[in-house]
Amino acid sequence: MSAASASPRFGLIGAGSIGRIHLEALRAAGLPLVAIADPVAAAREKAREVFPDAVLYEDWRALLADPAVDAVNICTISSLHYEILRAAVAAGKHVLCEKTLTADGTEAREALTLKLKPGQIVQSAYMKRFFPASVQAKAWLDGGEIGQPLCATVRSFQGGWCDEKMFDNPGWKPGANGVSNIRTFASGGMLHMAGSHLLDMTGWLLGEPATIACETWAPAGYDAELHAHALFKMRAGTIVHFEAALTNLNRLGAYQNGWDEFIEITGTKGRIELCFPLWNEPFKNAPRVRIYREAQKAWQEASAPLVNPFQLEMEAFARACRGEPAEFPTLRDGLLVDLWIDACLQSAASGGRVAFPTY
Repeated sequence: MSAASASPRFGLIGAGSIGRIHLEALRAAGLPLVAIADPVAAAREKAREVFPDAVLYEDWRALLADPAVDAVNICTISSLHYEILRAAVAAGKHVLCEKTLTADGTEAREALTLKLKPGQIVQSAYMKRFFPASVQAKAWLDGGEIGQPLCATVRSFQGGWCDEKMFDNPGWKPGANGVSNIRTFASGGMLHMAGSHLLDMTGWLLGEPATIACETWAPAGYDAELHAHALFKMRAGTIVHFEAALTNLNRLGAYQNGWDEFIEITGTKGRIELCFPLWNEPFKNAPRVRIYREAQKAWQEASAPLVNPFQLEMEAFARACRGEPAEFPTLRDGLLVDLWIDACLQSAASGGRVAFPTY
């Protein structure tokens, strides 16, 4: 960037479904996008409808070589995230990368050794942190409003568009190359998909796990889990029951649309409850957050306005790139989730509890 106060000039890599959401969020935030990379010509042209002056590239490597690009949004299929992230860091770009940052524990541990340049920002795209309801829940926790957190239930049930065909879906079974479409596009099953967002929220609110015991389930022939259920003993002592699942039950959840994401934290002085709307419909339903205080023997529900968390995510990223104060999920935060998933899968494979190292 030409000056510390200037807005970063963005380049988008991957103009598919999540890429289009990033484009709209950049436009809503008033941030400049100067380049778009996607191997599919139609996707590139569709993306340029949002930013007509953007330069189009077929190869993401050409975009990283463009000196006009200060910051990149990585929105490709998950199996490409780490290769592009590593190259973008080496090129000196600021990076906002969709989750998960890596495909497995081996990549995640390697990524922990990446050396950032002074002032270089790498942000993990966990946008649920930016909901005002999430910020309020953390403020209550950090302020000791419910005392010492004793136990928590964290659930991410993804439904609303599924039926019983999900139990015999060829996309979850290895193809000719020995890998399913789900693993190619999402790096894994429900822990990698919606579950990763709630793992990030668990870590943000309650700290890191000390031990993990996990069981997974999938129909015969699948190479990724359809359900995952775990117990986490957090370093601060909180016991967390965690669930991530794909379900064909279409009226679950607070909004009765099949999307059932919920965090309940009980402490020595009260309880916090937080639920989230369907990830790509933040304007339809706002998250809900409320607190019970035993001292008052009463519940308080906080105001939760309709916002676009993706726009708030972009604005925080841009502030950080300019060197301004900003709270955001860091590279380490994103890799912690990836390593957490890896430990869950290790536990499920071994049938036992595993220790989670300090990284």
